[in-house]
Amino acid sequence: MSDKNKKQASDLLELTAQYIQRITDKEEVAVEDSLDRVLSNDVIPEVDIPPFVRSAVDGFAVIAGDFSENKITKLKVVQQITAGFNNVLNEIHHGEAAFVTTGAPVPPGADSVILIEDTLDYSGGYVSYDKKVESGSYLSPVGDDIQSGKKLYSKGDKIRLCDIAALAGVGYKNISVFKKPVIGILSGGNELVQPGDELKNNKIYDINTTALKALIKDAGGIPEVIGVVEDNAESITNALISADKSEKYNLLISTGGTGASFLVLDNKEITNFYDLIPSAIGKAGKLCFHGLNLVPGKPTSFGLLNNNTPIFALAGWPYSVIITFDLFVRPFIQKMTGINNIYKRYPEIKAILKEDAASEKGVRKYFQVKIAREENGKLTASVIQPPKPPSAARSLSPLIRANGSFAMDEETVVMHAGEEVTVTLNDYNIF
Repeated sequence: MSDKNKKQASDLLELTAQYIQRITDKEEVAVEDSLDRVLSNDVIPEVDIPPFVRSAVDGFAVIAGDFSENKITKLKVVQQITAGFNNVLNEIHHGEAAFVTTGAPVPPGADSVILIEDTLDYSGGYVSYDKKVESGSYLSPVGDDIQSGKKLYSKGDKIRLCDIAALAGVGYKNISVFKKPVIGILSGGNELVQPGDELKNNKIYDINTTALKALIKDAGGIPEVIGVVEDNAESITNALISADKSEKYNLLISTGGTGASFLVLDNKEITNFYDLIPSAIGKAGKLCFHGLNLVPGKPTSFGLLNNNTPIFALAGWPYSVIITFDLFVRPFIQKMTGINNIYKRYPEIKAILKEDAASEKGVRKYFQVKIAREENGKLTASVIQPPKPPSAARSLSPLIRANGSFAMDEETVVMHAGEEVTVTLNDYNIF
């Protein structure tokens, strides 16, 4: 297959993977601010959790053999130990016990803890107990949870909420992470007005810049708005050259001006006046890819500018921007951050189609759906149709009304009601 015939989503993913430059610069951040950051080093704790033999319950530290071998049922309580105990821990001997609270250190000599609610009596400095005791009951040995000297996390791991707790638990106040990639945003369109400004003269608000800022942050990058550029080849080319020469950006994303006629899908040259961004990329560097068999997102492009800044050129329709960002740009950014495993924003589920869904052969098409749970407990997916004219790329309302989406691959032209589909959720709260 010639390069001109490579128009599938998988072709673009394969191509762009060759141009990913991983971030190597590091910075230290407070552990409490490290959620979703990527570790730049292995983490090997210098302390154990717990750092001492710890009681798991309120009760009495005892010697298990006193009950099975010595047949003792009444023990002298020689010490009371609470969490954070600062005094000397006295060793207990046969016939003795120490009162301990949850999280308190267990004194030397004891090998078990009995629950306070299981005791027969506790008075006059003695505790009575007549049940069998297993050695090791209700206590945590040193390093039972996390061991010092043993790798806890690997370079490239993404920090989750539970990891913040673990890092604090082994004594980290700050942690070394890879710096976030800086992503420049460029919007093309004479019709664009910034949200908050007065809307007049057949203008529309610049939706894409705001949406991309949120998407980039969510993917692990730092968005920086370059601005809105007039719809003329010279202005766009100069903006790309300037951004590339600045060496400020790890990646550029543009929206709009990617093609009205899609002549490239028919293996023709870029001649349409409105193919401004792809043409400008070619002048400021190399246009590596233009035009996909994808709905939405047919005119999606990718290139490399002369100073090696990669650029994704996304279609101008906001719905198309959101879909193609998740499909192509999000994994690109994630891999730039040095992360070990790319991940999706939301999970996937299986659901049964409520009605037929149709596409055309050779085209990958995305459908927005509403997930519901039937009385029999099964999940169903109802396809949300866009307003007329029937262009999914032009409409935000199906995305707003949906709580998930699925893709019909290039080899499938119809899926019938009753078939099972894999739905990617767009929220956790779907019912």
